[in-house]
Amino acid sequence: MAYRFSRLRDISKRLQDVFKTQTRLATAATAEGAKSKRSMWFALGTLAAGGLATGYLLQPSVNANELELHPPHFPWAHKGAFSSLDHAAIRRGYEVYRQVCAACHSMDQLAYRHLVNVAYTEDEMKAIAAEAQVEDGPDDDGNMFTRPGKLSDHFPKPYPNEQAARAANAGAYPPDLSLITSARHGGEVSNHSWDLEFYLW
Repeated sequence: MAYRFSRLRDISKRLQDVFKTQTRLATAATAEGAKSKRSMWFALGTLAAGGLATGYLLQPSVNANELELHPPHFPWAHKGAFSSLDHAAIRRGYEVYRQVCAACHSMDQLAYRHLVNVAYTEDEMKAIAAEAQVEDGPDDDGNMFTRPGKLSDHFPKPYPNEQAARAANAGAYPPDLSLITSARHGGEVSNHSWDLEFYLW
């Protein structure tokens, strides 16, 4: 009988130990679950904050205004406070216009006199102007006539009117180049890039 009670006491003690162990394990598991849950929410919060920060930092770089193509920058010699335009370059530029661009483009807001003492002497510019035949008049009989150009004359147009210009260029109207530097984004840099591309093409 005493052996039976002793045996029951041992079994009861072991059961209590097992119950305590299970309770301790369940408590530890609950604590680990809570900790992992906190870790999961912390990770999600960190990812969300990182995503918002990344989107905020990337927002200026994908602005639609920045998607346009900007011309490159060149170290122009005439940009300084005490610098001036390169007169030899102006002379070369006018020669290119005369021999190439003037076949399609007008520059009728400029006169021959504008290049005197800028790219040419007065006598040189008079000789260049005289090569052009300018319509003038009327004369005493009411008729129009042609005469050699003078310094006060504007550069002649390649076409008599817009319709003739479009007919000769597949419907496109070649723009006047008098103020093209002010009209284009990038100014002279844009003109230089376009002229270089045209030359290479």
